[in-house]
Amino acid sequence: MQLSDMVARVSQRLNEAAGPGFYPKAEIVAALNEAHRLFVLLTLGLETTASWTIPPGSTFAAYHMLATFPDWIVPLRVTTSTGAKVRPARLEDLASLDAGWMTTQTPGDPTRYVALGADLAVPYPLPLNGSTLQVTYARAGLPLVSDTDVPETPAEYHSAYIEYGVYRPRQVEGGQEFQKALPGLGALLKAAEHYGNYVRARNAGSRYDKMPFELEKFDRSKLLGLRKDLVPARKVEGV
Repeated sequence: MQLSDMVARVSQRLNEAAGPGFYPKAEIVAALNEAHRLFVLLTLGLETTASWTIPPGSTFAAYHMLATFPDWIVPLRVTTSTGAKVRPARLEDLASLDAGWMTTQTPGDPTRYVALGADLAVPYPLPLNGSTLQVTYARAGLPLVSDTDVPETPAEYHSAYIEYGVYRPRQVEGGQEFQKALPGLGALLKAAEHYGNYVRARNAGSRYDKMPFELEKFDRSKLLGLRKDLVPARKVEGV
C-alpha cells in the first residue's frame, strides 16, 4: 500500500473525508513512520549482510556499529571471510577464557563477539593486522517520504499501520478520545506478534544469534486497559 493511500485512509478514520485538515498530513505521515519503525524493531523482519572491517589492534576495543551501518538494530550472524562462524558471547564469558583480555589480548582472528547496548560490538580476539567480517544484521526500514513510497514489510500488515496512524494523533488529546483510539496500538502489537513468530521460526532455522521480542508473553492488559492501570480503591473499616 502506498503512503498516499495510507494517509487517505487514516484521514477518513479521523472523520476528515475531504483529506487532512485538523490532523495535518505531516502529522499522519509521522505517525505512519513511527508505526513502521516500531513494527520493524519488534519483529526484526528486515535484514541485510555487509562487510565489517576491523582495524589492527591488540587491546580492548568496542565499536559503535551505527557509525558504520546507520540502519543497524542488532547482529544476527557474524562470520569470517572464510565463512567460519563468529559466536556470540558475554563479557564474563571472555573473562573466563582470558582474564587479561581487556588489557593485553592475545592477537588472532576473531572467534567470538559481544554485543552491548544499542550498537556496541566487541570482537575477540583482535586481529593484529586487521580483519574483515561478514555481518548479517537486522536493519531499520527506509522512511516513508514520497506519496508513492511503500513500507518494506509484508502488505498484509499495512492495515495495522493505519490503525496506529489513527491512534497516534489522538493520543495527545487524552481522556475518552485517547481511550477510543487505544485499540489502534493493540492492533499494531498483535500484527507484530504474528509476524514476529514467523521471523523467529525463520531465524531459528538459519541459526541466527538473535530472535525477535517474545510478544506472546507480554501482558498488554495494563497497557491497553486504562482502568486496570489504576490503583484499586481501599476500603476503610467504619467509613
